[in-house]
Amino acid sequence: MQDSQERLRIRDVFREEWLSIFRDRRFMAILLITPIVYTILFGFLYSHQRITEMPVTVYDGDNSQLSRQIIQAFDSTDSFAVTRQANNQDDVVRQVETGEAKVGIVIPDNFTTRLKHGENPPVLTLIDGSNMMYSNSASRIANQVISSVSAGVSVNSMKQKGMNADQAASTLTTIPFRSRVLFNPVYDYKLFMPLGVISAALQQCLLLGIALSCTRDKEAGTWGRFDAWKNTPWRLAIAKLAPYYAAGAFNVLTVFSISALCFDIPFRGQVLPLILVSLVFNFALCGLGFLFSLFSKTRVDATQTLMLIAVPSFMLSGYTWPLEAMPGFLRGLAEILPLTYYLDAVRNITLKGLDITYIFKDMIALGVIGCVSLLVSFAIYPLFFRQHQTTGQHADVPAQEGFTLKG
Repeated sequence: MQDSQERLRIRDVFREEWLSIFRDRRFMAILLITPIVYTILFGFLYSHQRITEMPVTVYDGDNSQLSRQIIQAFDSTDSFAVTRQANNQDDVVRQVETGEAKVGIVIPDNFTTRLKHGENPPVLTLIDGSNMMYSNSASRIANQVISSVSAGVSVNSMKQKGMNADQAASTLTTIPFRSRVLFNPVYDYKLFMPLGVISAALQQCLLLGIALSCTRDKEAGTWGRFDAWKNTPWRLAIAKLAPYYAAGAFNVLTVFSISALCFDIPFRGQVLPLILVSLVFNFALCGLGFLFSLFSKTRVDATQTLMLIAVPSFMLSGYTWPLEAMPGFLRGLAEILPLTYYLDAVRNITLKGLDITYIFKDMIALGVIGCVSLLVSFAIYPLFFRQHQTTGQHADVPAQEGFTLKG
């Protein structure tokens, strides 16, 4: 024993580890190539540096030269794009609440006249605070726009009265301005970040469970028994996925209940829409997990593959950086990920209190992802059974009780 320990040299173990890394191409890619890929991916993700073209809705109750100047000032910035007109202030609030606009501008009735009479009717901006990436940027830039317009208007007014530029600047008066952040007025990260992290954890746990369930049979040598279902792969999908689908539904109810009851994360919507969108989300994950499991030969392979999906899935979901500010090819990638639609629906339900009509498009997208994943899985399922592989494996099956499959 002592002699064998003396013969064991550091350089031998060192050489052994390097060889093991280069023999396993998947592991080598994860270890050496994945950090480079993630760096390039996230470099492109934040390449725009700031959020641009946030959709803005406007109610102009004054319809004067000054009000049009304020609207033009917002629209001329890179950050805002005036895309909608509202009929009244309530309409502005509704459009911001439903996500049709990220920012609303309310210019009061008779705004210019009231200013001339010494009143202080404020220009009001309403900002969607359910995504803090928008609200932080919108609040700051809206204040800059109003300050800039106010300075220009005041200086021009004083010049018209015969003052020079210095005198005008010294008597500068500001346009009254008020900003209101909806859903998260104090910019509390507790109302924003936990929902994203919780949803990402739900996704990863369910995907991992499904992938390991199939690779477990491959490692145990019992995968060949499913050759009997080669022409009816939906049987295996139901048998394998149903327990995890039920576990996923239980997890959703548990974690959101704990979040609302124990950590005071608001739940302004109804429970039924959250349950429905979560069930469709689990369906999409079941489809993807089943597809991944077919390509993974061992549980280690499945774990490595899903690890590569976890980080970019959350980063591209629109939670850490808005979809509108992403480069086109990354936004296209984000729009095929289930987490993107689920997080959008969860924010709309829990923070905004919207009903099912406003999350229906998210449910449709999740349903399509699940159906496409399962259809692809069913199409390629027979390819994973080779005649020479199944011959040897079937011989072991009769010895295992309870494993008789009926076609």
